[in-house]
Amino acid sequence: MATTTFGKRGAAAQQRPILRPAATMAAPAVVLAPLPSASEWTDQDDRFLASLPFLTVGLVVLLMVVFAFEHRFAFDTGKDGAIDVRSLIALGAESRDLVLGKGEWWRLGLAPLLHASGSHLFGNCIALGIIGIRLEPLIGRSWFLFIFVVSALGGDVLSLAYNDPSIPSVGASGAICGLVGALFVTSFNANSDPEQRRAMRKTSLFFGVPALLPLLFSASSEVNYACHAGGALAGGTVSAALWTGWWHDAVSDKHTRYARRAAIAALVASLLCTVFAAKHYSTAAAAAAKYIPASEVPKSAEDGARRSAELLARYPTDPRTHLARAGHFIEQGQYREAESALRTARSLAVADNVNASARRQIDILLAFVVHVQGRSQEAKTLVADICRENQRDPLRSKLAEMKLCD
Repeated sequence: MATTTFGKRGAAAQQRPILRPAATMAAPAVVLAPLPSASEWTDQDDRFLASLPFLTVGLVVLLMVVFAFEHRFAFDTGKDGAIDVRSLIALGAESRDLVLGKGEWWRLGLAPLLHASGSHLFGNCIALGIIGIRLEPLIGRSWFLFIFVVSALGGDVLSLAYNDPSIPSVGASGAICGLVGALFVTSFNANSDPEQRRAMRKTSLFFGVPALLPLLFSASSEVNYACHAGGALAGGTVSAALWTGWWHDAVSDKHTRYARRAAIAALVASLLCTVFAAKHYSTAAAAAAKYIPASEVPKSAEDGARRSAELLARYPTDPRTHLARAGHFIEQGQYREAESALRTARSLAVADNVNASARRQIDILLAFVVHVQGRSQEAKTLVADICRENQRDPLRSKLAEMKLCD
């Protein structure tokens, strides 16, 4: 585009200036970039939308909706929205006894979507949100969902193999640890910005270290560290395969398509597992009515001993009522009666796949009662497995004081 000048003054002062185009000087042309085409605008929009963690948000919402359904159908709830164990089992919690012993494979599809309390859900959703914001835009929604599903299954497998066969487990932590593992592996991709790689590694270690480190010390608690490890291994393995073998133009589209189909199919199958849970629900509800509800569980051993007669009359098939009754007899020095109550509690607890902690207490108390009556060798046999456990356990220390752990 040419510009014009306003001319120059003439040499004669009396002459008026005139306006004329400058014939001898041409202004430089201004080059304008062409406007983006429609396809380029579309590509930019697609890249922007791909950078938003819609799937992460969707998974968080899904977990919250599932937890709302848990509360709606729970038999009993406690503080912090904690859902009682029997409700969790009815709704899909997994354990080796339930999955392998009873052949209820459908639990593998439901347990990763369930949570035991509001704080359990909140912690997992926060972790999922932070990890997803970083990882989902990097690997795409298809691979993100695929790693989530595969990691959930990896957590299931190691949980069943490693944990006590009778203890039920729920939670999305295995799937989330898989995403943590994937983020850690991805942080070593040389194509990423160095500062971005450092941020990814820092985030993955922030979540990964507390989730996995206790395994090195044989930690035993309510936290399912085996599930964490299984998920992390599965997610890290898939991510490593992506960056080292599959992640190039020749194969990425094909593999991404397969990953998306497999992940969606697995998620749909997981939700369809609710049909199996619904079939078992009425039976589980009838069984749960025979046990002490959370609101009536004794607050201490003394409280249980004081209320033992009342609880035994109302819930005769709950091993905890016989345990409380044994506590009453021990307070009175009636050891033979206490032994009888404990043996009844033990037989009921063996048939109950929920009260694993109660079985442990029963065996320890029974060993004490038998020991007091002069049958030390029998007492040692009762607690032989417990004596092989963590020596820092207070109950195990009590057994050592009584010289029942050699």
